[in-house]
Amino acid sequence: MTKKINNLIVEISNILGISATGRLILSSLVETKKRLSVPEITAEIKRSERSVRAQLKILTKLELVKKEIMITKEGRLAYQYFVPRIDGLAKSVKKEMIRRLRRLEMYMKGIGGR
Repeated sequence: MTKKINNLIVEISNILGISATGRLILSSLVETKKRLSVPEITAEIKRSERSVRAQLKILTKLELVKKEIMITKEGRLAYQYFVPRIDGLAKSVKKEMIRRLRRLEMYMKGIGGR
């Protein structure tokens, strides 16, 4: 992975308070440029499945990672996770920051703007 992309992921993680595991997931998805399942991500970054699932929930809520349904070899439904476009990461961060600023402004109005 290029240094610029790595720096971008580190900066996004710092801004949004994403954990080290979340950062590893983002890096792995950007680096592989493929859709990965939870077991594949777990094997790639060497973290527990529980931790990976928890971080994927956060990353999808922040819209940094997208998911789509797939059918496994055993015929079960599962999700595959991916980063659609690298420039989409910055847009997702901007959207989240705007959402947080609006919430902050709402709280400020509630206390009289002191």
